[in-house]
Amino acid sequence: MSTPSPTPFGKYELLDRIAAGGMAEIFRARYAPAPGVTKQVVIKKILPHYAANRGFIAMFTNEARIAMGLSHGNIAQVFDFGSIDGDYFLAMELVDGQPLSRVLKRARTFGIPVLPPPLAAFVAIETLKGLHYAHTRPDEHGHPMHIVHRDVSPQNVLVSYEGQIKVVDFGIAKARNAGVEETAANAVKGKFAYFAPEQARAKELDARTDVFAAGIVLYEMLTGQLPFQGRMMDVLSKIVRGQFPRPREVNPKVPAELERIVLKALALEKADRFQTAEAFHQDLSRYLASQHPDFTQVEMGLFLQLLFEEELVAESRPVQLPRTFVEKAQSWKQSPPGKPDADAPTEMVDVGDVAGAPKFPRAPTFDRMSSPRRPPVMRAVLLVLAAAAVGFGGVSLAVRMRRGTLDVTSTPAGAAISLDGKDTGKVAPALLGELEGAKTYRVELQKDGFKPWRNDVPLQRGQHLLVEAKLEALPPPVVEPVPPPKPEVVDAGAVATPVPVPELKPVPDAVAWPTARFELDAAKHRLDLSRAGALSVTLDPAKTYKVALGKGPMEGWGFYVVNEAGAQPGPFTAQPLQMKGVKKLFAFHVGASVLGGEARDDGKPRPLTVQAGNEKRVSTYKVPPKLRFPQSSRVSVTGLDAADTYELLTRQGEPPARVRTGNEVQRVVVGHPTQGVVVVAVGEPWRFSGATQLWLTLLDDAADAQEGRLQFELREVKPKKKKRR
Repeated sequence: MSTPSPTPFGKYELLDRIAAGGMAEIFRARYAPAPGVTKQVVIKKILPHYAANRGFIAMFTNEARIAMGLSHGNIAQVFDFGSIDGDYFLAMELVDGQPLSRVLKRARTFGIPVLPPPLAAFVAIETLKGLHYAHTRPDEHGHPMHIVHRDVSPQNVLVSYEGQIKVVDFGIAKARNAGVEETAANAVKGKFAYFAPEQARAKELDARTDVFAAGIVLYEMLTGQLPFQGRMMDVLSKIVRGQFPRPREVNPKVPAELERIVLKALALEKADRFQTAEAFHQDLSRYLASQHPDFTQVEMGLFLQLLFEEELVAESRPVQLPRTFVEKAQSWKQSPPGKPDADAPTEMVDVGDVAGAPKFPRAPTFDRMSSPRRPPVMRAVLLVLAAAAVGFGGVSLAVRMRRGTLDVTSTPAGAAISLDGKDTGKVAPALLGELEGAKTYRVELQKDGFKPWRNDVPLQRGQHLLVEAKLEALPPPVVEPVPPPKPEVVDAGAVATPVPVPELKPVPDAVAWPTARFELDAAKHRLDLSRAGALSVTLDPAKTYKVALGKGPMEGWGFYVVNEAGAQPGPFTAQPLQMKGVKKLFAFHVGASVLGGEARDDGKPRPLTVQAGNEKRVSTYKVPPKLRFPQSSRVSVTGLDAADTYELLTRQGEPPARVRTGNEVQRVVVGHPTQGVVVVAVGEPWRFSGATQLWLTLLDDAADAQEGRLQFELREVKPKKKKRR
């Protein structure tokens, strides 16, 4: 049989199509970064009707960028993404194996309707390791990114022929919800059976949502069927009520300890589940180590080779299985008696049923509601009453499903949201609920210093749609480069004399607008937190901490963390912070008298709580109400107009500014009268208004190695004049 010739696709060559779905086509491809060097990858090409939707592309790009930052042994690596000739794509790691959904299907054809407990536990453990890594992944500033997969299912778990487990499609489910109207229903259909209760209710999702979905996958591996079955409306109603058969009622051979773990993962309330994917996999790991101490990843690989031996041999990859493993696999075929349920509803979720494969009988449900089949009208009335009883606020499920919700976020946060040209009075992130479904909305976001963002978003009935806007900063001013001095011509016959090095002029502590250019001296204009009265807490770099500042205004409250790579400052927010790899934490407050704003809670210490990982013990500290902040340790800018908007651009000076063991300065701290402590990155423009004065400084905790300068350029940003019609 002839092999099709490769199809060029940018820097890749498409070899053959592996699969096609509702959102994308998947190809095996080849990448040749250098002559004689090739690498096989997977190319996922987005289908044209998705690529034509700007909302989807914006979200897809943002989620793909996040996925590229994930690097873990249990997550399929995303290497590249972008657009080639109008085709949007992802380039991913090629996993030599099969999706778990196909593994379960093939096992049924072998007469193995359920995975043996050690195999099922191993798949779940490795999946949860990848999920926990993503859930706790911080951004470059150390702040938690709150990544939630949202689509944990057997289709998105890959099993290699060596027994490795890889999770795929992080964040793509989120982007998929921004698809065009005719495909939105298909994007959800077939996956709603893996929804968590909060997902079915269109509530806020977090890591525990993925924990619930992983529990469903484990349930399916152990019992051969999904916990929630039926038509879509029936499934969603069962999910929000927590109505499903216990695993041992479906398959009596499920170990009692595994059933306990599954039921905890599938708890109706998030507070009753495993609070992290790590806690879930640790419980499973204890079971596996105690009950199956001889189990290894090799056994998972042998199982896959057994199931897909025909395909491997066709690729000239002979399979050699130990006799002991083959005998063990034969024992797995001894399934409990039972036959398929002939009365199963027609709109079932596809779990890979194969004609002739054994299926367990349907077990009674949790609430033992085994009444005779009711007329359709009576069943509809009961469904509405049940929906109201579990928290739909007295509104019937049918009515609720006709409406939709837009979950609008922006990067950076704080953009004002308009809907169809009307100001909503909300700023991103925000939920716009109770919207009419089957309608396209014009969503607009505006924020000072950034270009307006707008998009037409189609919202379906009952849909909870995530709209993410990445705002583009307005271009910085053009700065003409200073021509270098002409080299001095030296007479070769003359005696060389040393050229004196010019001394740096002292940097003033204050400048007045309209002075546009000024400098900061790193050796002088810095605040040593260890001597200024900041709270200092020593942490274990190997642990992950949850750090939260007590309730109240956040202006003026900031932190400074020290790690192996250096140190960085940041402002506290109302949300708790997650810190990892930190050796020392400083917490401080800059008083209103220093900021130049109105006094709020000066003179009052604020509690700071620090909790390590899943430990119950919470340490509470008191952050002093003010720093000792002499005027000489900062550069002040006066004479500004609070009604005007300004842009500040920071650059490295000559010599470059360095603090703390010689590290080059990356961020400068700005004191704003209303915004409080603001951290500005070197090289990035920052816009502000509402200030008659502000100041700039560097934070430090070391006694030496401070040198060099930072240069600042300040300009007024004037509003554009409206064109006359």
